Amino acid sequence: MVDIIYPAISERGRQILKAVVQDYIRTAEPVGSRTVAKHCGLGLSAATIRNAMADLEEMGFLFQPHTSAGRVPTEQGLRYYIDNLLEKEDLSWGDQIAIEKSLSEVSADLASILRKAVNVLAQISGHAAIISAPRLKGEYIRHIEFVKIKSGLILVVCVLASGLVQNRLITTDRELSDETLSRLSEYLNSKLRTRDLDQARDEILKEMEEDRRVFESLWDDLFSGTIEKVDDEELYIGGQANLLDEPEFSSVDKMRALLRAFEEKEALISLLDKCREGQGVQIFLGSQGLGAVGIIGCGLVLAPYCAIDGPLGSLGVVGPIRMNYARVMALVDYTAQVLSEKVK
Repeated sequence: MVDIIYPAISERGRQILKAVVQDYIRTAEPVGSRTVAKHCGLGLSAATIRNAMADLEEMGFLFQPHTSAGRVPTEQGLRYYIDNLLEKEDLSWGDQIAIEKSLSEVSADLASILRKAVNVLAQISGHAAIISAPRLKGEYIRHIEFVKIKSGLILVVCVLASGLVQNRLITTDRELSDETLSRLSEYLNSKLRTRDLDQARDEILKEMEEDRRVFESLWDDLFSGTIEKVDDEELYIGGQANLLDEPEFSSVDKMRALLRAFEEKEALISLLDKCREGQGVQIFLGSQGLGAVGIIGCGLVLAPYCAIDGPLGSLGVVGPIRMNYARVMALVDYTAQVLSEKVK
């Protein structure tokens, strides 16, 4: 994430901004100077705070919806709060137990684990949750099998190095017999014993001149994204309905835009992939990535989950831009840790 250069802000201004943001997170309503005077603990009069809030508005940290209203933090104000004023919070013992218990009850099937994880993340956060499934990479696959479902449709069963199972359906224009698929599966697995998937592919294409075109086409279908339907979907989403209870999405137009964004998953997957390349918990606000997804007025808290060899995918919480980031960050971070242990 690009470092942001903020206007200089005094310690008094920082404390007033913090009070405004925290009250706005709690109420979703514009915050007035009298409210800040009660909560910021600076012993300042409402008039003094009102002047300071006007200064913060000029700096771009706050805005006033209308003349008689209090102030609301801008996206820049929220970003400053997250980067400089947010106090870390430990996840409660009860939530930790709930996450651990939920994920301990599922089998080694990767789809079941990810579905359970996204549901518990949505339930505990009270927002929407998303998790990306691992992309198939050589270092993660121990065994692979091609099974013909019907003409043009093949089930690929992958056993990851951790022992987890991932399935996906792919479409192909070629008519492949059960015998051909069995031979391809057997031959590929013989190479996977000593090589990763990409190395195995290169050697097989050199040796299998007779089936080179068939194998190369099948491989391209598997790894170029021409997936018709996936048992382990590339993106798991849960708790979308939670967002509809938030006042920010009370209008029909905003509600439709929000639901449409979740249906168009490609941009969400791109964000999750970016998070997988980074480290630790990352936060995206409004236009910082989410605007391209079409989720306006939301925040996104993400963290990667990892196997022994490195990141597998990412998980996170989507909520209103005023969500309680301290708690959500702790929740996302802990869920990522538990999921990482589960898939190792």
